[in-house]
Amino acid sequence: MDSTLWVDLQWKWPIAAGLAIGVLAANRVLTSKRKRLPLPPGPTGLPVVGNLFHLPQAKPWLVYNDWAKQYGDVMYVNAMGQGIIVLNTLPAVLALMDKRAVNNSDRGDLTTFDMLDFRYAFSFMQYGNRWRVHRRAFHQFLNQNQAPTYLPIVEEECLIYLRNLARNQGHLFKDTRTYFGTVLMRVSYGVSDFEYNKQLIEDGEAVVERFMVTTVPGRMLVNVFPILRYVPDWFPGTAWKKYLKEGAVINRRLRARPYYDAKARLANPEKDKYPSMVKGLIERLGSEDDPEYEDRETVAMNVSAMSFLAGADTTFSATISLVAAMLKHPEVQRKAQTEIDAVTGGDRLPVPEDMADLPYVEAIVKEAMRWFTVAPMGVPHQSTEDEEFNGYFIPKKSLIVPNSWAILHDPEVYEDPHEFKPERFLKDGKIHHSVLDPGVAAFGFGRRICPGRHLSNAVLPFTMACMLSVFDIRPAKDKNGNEIPVVLDQTSDVVTSFKPYQCEITPRSTKHAALLA
Repeated sequence: MDSTLWVDLQWKWPIAAGLAIGVLAANRVLTSKRKRLPLPPGPTGLPVVGNLFHLPQAKPWLVYNDWAKQYGDVMYVNAMGQGIIVLNTLPAVLALMDKRAVNNSDRGDLTTFDMLDFRYAFSFMQYGNRWRVHRRAFHQFLNQNQAPTYLPIVEEECLIYLRNLARNQGHLFKDTRTYFGTVLMRVSYGVSDFEYNKQLIEDGEAVVERFMVTTVPGRMLVNVFPILRYVPDWFPGTAWKKYLKEGAVINRRLRARPYYDAKARLANPEKDKYPSMVKGLIERLGSEDDPEYEDRETVAMNVSAMSFLAGADTTFSATISLVAAMLKHPEVQRKAQTEIDAVTGGDRLPVPEDMADLPYVEAIVKEAMRWFTVAPMGVPHQSTEDEEFNGYFIPKKSLIVPNSWAILHDPEVYEDPHEFKPERFLKDGKIHHSVLDPGVAAFGFGRRICPGRHLSNAVLPFTMACMLSVFDIRPAKDKNGNEIPVVLDQTSDVVTSFKPYQCEITPRSTKHAALLA
């Protein structure tokens, strides 16, 4: 996103905001009432605006973790009347988001979400029957039993990915996005045409980028003052409106086009060799004369689109963090390669059936998931009723934000939490289940837990095993042959990723290179 637009995303609306503040302040005076219980502790806010200007924009998970040392594991901040409950420990998260899920499973209402035409996304629907119908349809095709049926697709695309990495030095980020985008296009829609998928993957990246940068709490003023969406486009500082409108156009195209193309293609079933979500959904639509046909088709279209959009960014980010970990820890890389060679003999690529015999590779993936938390602040839930929690008052419609990063870096749970140590998950050469599995925090909580986690848990270890079986991952070198220091920095979006870094990914030997032929 260019710097001009980023400036436009900031606080450039003193007149409009002043009017909205006046309206909100008057409304709060009329509707507020004293509560017997105190709110959770938190930083002192300003009159009317509360903590609006205190909300951290850069790596908020670190800021909230620091605040927790002063305010405790349950904190409260207020942005123009919107209460935000930040939970910094696993017991607090489980108590409020799991055990009390019936009251804390809603989603907040973001204006930017509306402007991006994302109301079809069931992950962000209000908690209720419409959400249940969509989630149930999704779960049918990506549950723990169904996820492995897509592994033949992953095998095919992973080989192409490895060949691209060998051929295109310096294109790790681009090739990784293409790999996961293609896998998810095939899983969602059954499409293996490269040029067709390329355009849709680019569209998906454009939509997801807009979602990620505009949904961080406090970043977009229009989410605090929805009336700002009606400011004329010609008004100075409205580049953000164009940014969102372009995203909405792409989003509508992305939701409809691949679905209807797949529906037409499925008229000839012989063209689809592998299973896909859309194939299963369309087979269950029934007769077009059925009065519920249109509703079922809407669900099928929505769920297929979310299957593609929701997984591409998270799996990309996780893989980039795995490669970064191998760069920083060559001894871990060598140990994994030794384990893989013992299983494959060093003369073939791993296959999915090998994964049960690669516990160290699995431990690497678990540790990367913990060490670099892809969604460090999760996705906020919203409470639907007033309630009491640990002696505090939790107002209705409070956003409930789990600090997943803090949970996965808690020294009471993980020894040396800032160190990369896959061995923490192993005992006697096997996965040690007494250590908290990072998936408990990495995939969300309660009834909003990530429904695509089973596919992710299958794809990431397999991809890493294949990469390490044939490649050495090393720091890049300058023109004089000196290693370039590895500098890692990350974004501050809802789903975070390492910013582009340099590395060399080369075949371990000519023998290993031949495995990609």
